[in-house]
Amino acid sequence: MKNKLHILALGAAAMLLLASCSVHRDRERIETAEALLYSNRDSVELLLRQVERPERLDDEHLAKYWFITCDLHANSMQSLSEDSMICWAADYFRKQWEDLAVGGKTALPKEESLPRYLILSGLDEAMYYWWNNDKEKAQEVLQRQKGYANEVAELTGEHLWQVIVLRVSAELAMRDYKYELVRDYTETLIALDNGKAIHLDEVERVYNALAIVYFSLGEYDKMEQCFEKAIANAADSAFVVNVVRRNYADLLGEIGQTDRAIRMLEDLTEQYRKAENWLQMESLYSLSRIWLNKGNKQRAEQYMREAEELFAKYKESSEFDPATEAAFLAHRQVLEYAQKGAYHFFPLVQYHNHWSEKDYVRFRVAEAKERSIRDLRERNLYLTISRQRQMLFIVVLLFAGAGAILLVWGLNRRRKRQLLQKEEEIETLRNLLSRHNSAEADVQQLMLRQLGLIRTIAGAPTEANQHLLAQLTAINESKASALIDWQSIYRTIDGAYNGFYSRLMSCHGETLNEKEIQLCCLLRAGFSTKEINMLTRQSLQTIYQRKTQIRQKLGLQEADDIADKLG
Repeated sequence: MKNKLHILALGAAAMLLLASCSVHRDRERIETAEALLYSNRDSVELLLRQVERPERLDDEHLAKYWFITCDLHANSMQSLSEDSMICWAADYFRKQWEDLAVGGKTALPKEESLPRYLILSGLDEAMYYWWNNDKEKAQEVLQRQKGYANEVAELTGEHLWQVIVLRVSAELAMRDYKYELVRDYTETLIALDNGKAIHLDEVERVYNALAIVYFSLGEYDKMEQCFEKAIANAADSAFVVNVVRRNYADLLGEIGQTDRAIRMLEDLTEQYRKAENWLQMESLYSLSRIWLNKGNKQRAEQYMREAEELFAKYKESSEFDPATEAAFLAHRQVLEYAQKGAYHFFPLVQYHNHWSEKDYVRFRVAEAKERSIRDLRERNLYLTISRQRQMLFIVVLLFAGAGAILLVWGLNRRRKRQLLQKEEEIETLRNLLSRHNSAEADVQQLMLRQLGLIRTIAGAPTEANQHLLAQLTAINESKASALIDWQSIYRTIDGAYNGFYSRLMSCHGETLNEKEIQLCCLLRAGFSTKEINMLTRQSLQTIYQRKTQIRQKLGLQEADDIADKLG
């Protein structure tokens, strides 16, 4: 039985070890995915798929798992509408931060990762609510994140997390066309740390975005100031040439400063032409539009033709933007109407039908891919379940086989133990029969005759032994006691050992019970503990316990021989 328990314990320990190894591997995958999150998205996605059972992870790694999953979607420009677990992860990191606040955060090191998880998980949570059209909840989370970012800045002196929170807040506000909020967030961002919080490679981008916001709000003077600051403080000259100055010129044209816009666009067009930059097409289109606004149809037509020639060249390139084609078509129709007084709608209809058909095909292809992926997942799920069933069946068979082997082994061992015990009993009987001491032999032969054991061992040895074993097995303590005529035994003991029984009863009859008196007589007759066990069918443990009780009642030591002391 103990061996079975040991084997079961070893099996359970092995299973726990395997589970522990699996959890350890999942933790390592999450740590690796975290390190690669902003450098190798494909590897991160593969690592997350290899996490076998996220629910077995501890809370820390489970929160990291859901954060990395959601942040991967956000950085890949995917919808976060289904990333609901980011709310739990963000709440976990907030609680960690609050627990740190209770213990004191004054010694928080700058490299501590908790602020990063705290801020970024909260921003992902805000984007999750935004994608689910809960704009009010998204703004509530953003306001809370601004508070946490301020706390981190106070503790570490770093304004990075304030910058990130403000930029994400401005981005979501821009998506909702809330230009006032975008303006407020961006102005706050610029004012951080006396204007030093923004990284040098981002200054021109921040001012460019703010200038467009000022234009949308009709604050044209501030718009020009922002464009000038973007150009003056730029660290990326290519961005200034390709984006800032082109936006500046376009918006100057929109507010009526056409001459300045034309000079700026002609200068940009020349730079683009020398660099063979496809943006010269955009600048030529802008020039055509502005000259048309000035009433010079000839110059507008000239620049439009040049733009259309370049458009035909770049249309098949990877840099082609369908929105550019739509703008060109619309401007061409306006220009035709200005020149000829006729408006042709058919080119726009063709364009619309062309892209509608492409969208339809793209939708059907995506639908087919989604269906294929769904079917593949269902097939994989079926195969996984099938493999699990097979593994379960194999495990059951293995356990059943192991159980059967253990059962056979246990039964065989028990049988051997019983046979060994019976062989010892037979040997004890043979020793009893071979004794010739007159006093002891009389008592022993009398007991053997009363139990019928002499007849049992007579005859052929093998058959006699088997018959003896069977009869001994059938006799228990009560039956053996009933078979023995103890009064005859007592009389024989008195005659053989100078009235031992009578003296025992006289001195200790009231102290010892019947079983203890019987045991004393058998010990005095020279029976060993093993022989008493075999003849009376009392267990060895029972005999030893009665010996101990006799010594205690008679005041004897544990090492004293009962028969010798009672004499």
